[in-house]
Amino acid sequence: MNNYARLKGSATAPAAPASRSAAVPARELSDQEAQRVAENRAFVLEHLPELVPFIKDLHAEGLIDGWRAVRNCTLSNPT
Repeated sequence: MNNYARLKGSATAPAAPASRSAAVPARELSDQEAQRVAENRAFVLEHLPELVPFIKDLHAEGLIDGWRAVRNCTLSNPT
């Protein structure tokens, strides 16, 4: 909480992190979807390995369903 908010009387508690209910399992992927997920994961691991911890954090917070949420992977300037 910052001092300005406390002085103005508008201080609030930090928001609780969002989390997806464990009671709702992720749906099964088709073979084609599973292949796309595997290809996108391999692409990210090869070309953008610094994003892996970010994707893991998003999943841990319940914001994405894991690698299935990584939809479009392309290089804009392949060298």
